[in-house]
Amino acid sequence: MRYVLLLRGINVGGRNKIVMAELRQVVADLGYDKVETYINSGNLFFDSTKNRGDIVAEFQTFFTERYPLGR
Repeated sequence: MRYVLLLRGINVGGRNKIVMAELRQVVADLGYDKVETYINSGNLFFDSTKNRGDIVAEFQTFFTERYPLGR
C-alpha cells in the first residue's frame, strides 16, 4: 500500500532542518519501499506492507529519537 506522511513545521525559516535526501535514505533503511519526498516540505511518500498502527508507532519512535524537534 502507498502511504503519505505529512511533517509539519520542518525546514521553515531555517528551523527544524531535515535534509530530505538523508530522510529518504533512513526511511528506506527502516524497510520502506519506493521512498520519495516532495521538495523540502517534509511530505514523504512510501510503500509498505505493514499495518497503519505499526507504521505510526515506528515513525513516532523514529522522529523522537532521530530528530527531536521542538526541544
